[in-house]
Amino acid sequence: MEKRFNREDELIKKLLNEAGMEKPSVNFKSQILHKIEARKVELTPYKPLISAPVWFLLAGVMLSSMLGLYIINAEVSFPYSINFDLFERINLPKIDLSRNMQYAIAFVALFFLQVPFLKRLMDNEYRL
Repeated sequence: MEKRFNREDELIKKLLNEAGMEKPSVNFKSQILHKIEARKVELTPYKPLISAPVWFLLAGVMLSSMLGLYIINAEVSFPYSINFDLFERINLPKIDLSRNMQYAIAFVALFFLQVPFLKRLMDNEYRL
């Protein structure tokens, strides 16, 4: 079986030697670079997600609501009392984690939080 592969290998080498290697023209590299430079790239201008007038409107609403609450000085009261005893009735098991385990969970959570941001960065950087 190995002799068969050796014969095929020799035949392929012989055919490649007979065919010879093609050599590109003298200015092959400059022609390719010229074609790459000639391609137009459309750059989209930066457009913020929230425009400046909307930011000013939000700031104005927040400022006016804070001033309104300060000027009115009204006490806010709910006519119906909310009963929070439900949370006391539920008996959840107490989870006691070591400090190392808490750090491990925090770092894994941060890692999973970074993945979408890094993916978006890589997609934007290597976009064709």
